[in-house]
Amino acid sequence: MRSSLSTAWILLAIAIGLGLGIFLPWESTLLEVVTWVALGAMVFAVVLGLPLLSLGKAIAKPRVLVALFAVNLLVVPAVAFILSRVLWQHPALQVGLLLVLLAPGVALSLTTVKQAGGDVESVLGAKPILLVGQLVVVPLFAVGLSGGVLGFDDLPDTFGAILGVIVLPASIAVIVQLVGVRQASWAGARQSLTRYTVVFIAVAVALSLWVRVPAHIDDLFELLRLVPLFFSFLVLLAPLGLLAGILASLTPSEKRAIMIVGAGRGGVIMLPIVMALDPEMWGVVPLVVVMHLVIEILGMMVYRTIVPEIVPLENR
Repeated sequence: MRSSLSTAWILLAIAIGLGLGIFLPWESTLLEVVTWVALGAMVFAVVLGLPLLSLGKAIAKPRVLVALFAVNLLVVPAVAFILSRVLWQHPALQVGLLLVLLAPGVALSLTTVKQAGGDVESVLGAKPILLVGQLVVVPLFAVGLSGGVLGFDDLPDTFGAILGVIVLPASIAVIVQLVGVRQASWAGARQSLTRYTVVFIAVAVALSLWVRVPAHIDDLFELLRLVPLFFSFLVLLAPLGLLAGILASLTPSEKRAIMIVGAGRGGVIMLPIVMALDPEMWGVVPLVVVMHLVIEILGMMVYRTIVPEIVPLENR
């Protein structure tokens, strides 16, 4: 219940940001700066909650790693490519769909794994690897799978955001975790901050919408084209994630984790990257990411209920 209420704050923030963008547009350098600061704070809060010093745990469970990489590097790109073909007449929507679906989830899906009785520890240690992979592999995949719609010449615009709003906050988060190993006060501060991760996400998303919606009010209804595609992704990833878990001979709790983490995407970390793309050509892409965030929040609520039914635990 507490998690549902937390994610509800994100949905509320999306509604507020949308309303501000439509009814109270504000074209201001100050708003842009505050938005980028909020995005950086969001990334810091998200990464702070990841076990960046726990790669050993991931390596200790190679079968889980294999299943996780198979889902993210083979299954998801194939599904994302097929779904993106539906949008061939809408290049910005197509690119937005590819970028958000190709990005491995690093934030919201872990809570659902825990609630569904999945083995959180088995996937937790792999999250730092997925985060790094998201920054390197996802743009390359998006360029290749978009069929030239997104080009390599579009990517330099994102380098500043990756360094300043993702790498820098993530590096600070690593330092906090390193110091926290030796100083209990820092560890306590980290634990306190991670309780407000949803608040950081909500504020950053609302501000991003306030910045981008005014220029794309006429495109808002076009975003509805994405709803059945994002739901289709969630429907397809459940059996495909389960198949990956079966082929990797995982335990029932590990299968649950792979199903949920495979379906969860990394739109939260992808948001600063798409905000940095040329707004004249790709200005609607952040709205695609936010649209997916809405569908994912609703989808994770469903996954929390159906995954334990699909994969019952042994000796129950």
